[in-house]
Amino acid sequence: EEEEEEEGEEEGDNVEEAQELLDSIKENMEQNGGRLDDSYVIKFMKEMLMSMPCKNQGYVLDGFPKTYDQAKDLFNIEEEEEEDDMRGKVHRYDKIIIPDHVVFLNASDDFLKNRIMNLPESVVAGTHYSQDRYLRALSLFREINTEDETVLNYFDELEIHPQLIDVSKFEDVENRLIVKEIIKDVGDPRNYGLTDEEKEELERKQAEERLVREAKEKAELERKEAEERAQKLTNWEEWNKRLEEVKRQEQELLEAQSIPLRNYLMKHVMPTLMQGLNMCCLVRPDDPVDFLAEYLFKNNPEFE
Repeated sequence: EEEEEEEGEEEGDNVEEAQELLDSIKENMEQNGGRLDDSYVIKFMKEMLMSMPCKNQGYVLDGFPKTYDQAKDLFNIEEEEEEDDMRGKVHRYDKIIIPDHVVFLNASDDFLKNRIMNLPESVVAGTHYSQDRYLRALSLFREINTEDETVLNYFDELEIHPQLIDVSKFEDVENRLIVKEIIKDVGDPRNYGLTDEEKEELERKQAEERLVREAKEKAELERKEAEERAQKLTNWEEWNKRLEEVKRQEQELLEAQSIPLRNYLMKHVMPTLMQGLNMCCLVRPDDPVDFLAEYLFKNNPEFE
């Protein structure tokens, strides 16, 4: 019961914390005209980058961070030093979430404006690609990313040099040529599973292990069968020996028990019986059994 109470209290605390966070987010967005402050975005982004899916499978950040400071706040390890003291020094960044590759797609403002203007209305509707919103976003991006301090400078300082691609040089609406350029630098995409060669090697090893296991199981089965046959043969021989011994003992017992009876017959029955049989052979009567019975009755020594 105490454990259940503790679990209930923890759940209640989590709900309260979540509600407080939600209220603070709503308040912050109201104060910033519907936009969320960078501190919240970076906090949520860090939590996502530290999640197991991002750690195991990687991630792609599109359009964020947009500035040097955002990149620093997102990837740097927090230190107590003053911000001015950090300028020009090597950043202590979080190696777990730092990207392996950075790609910067660049184009002139005129090229980008023409491309937005030529987008179908179905694509533009409900997005920030409407002409007015896009122009404001483009102007703000150029303003906060000067040549002296851009998000690219941050990665250059970490020796993670961005791949710069001029989009205007590729006449490809679906950006297939740009993707090929990116693949040249980062390598072919993969699904974080096994390659065909790795699968084939794994299947080969599994097949070999299965054959070895089956051979061992077969040898073990044959060994057990041989042991069982040997045990059965031993048991059969032992049983036959015991049976012969029982028969011998029974025979000896029968012979020992038959001696008095045999002596009795030899003394009182056999002499007269043999005489009667001899006489029956000489006379050869029509009814030998009746003849023998009458002979034994007449010649019974007990009545003489």
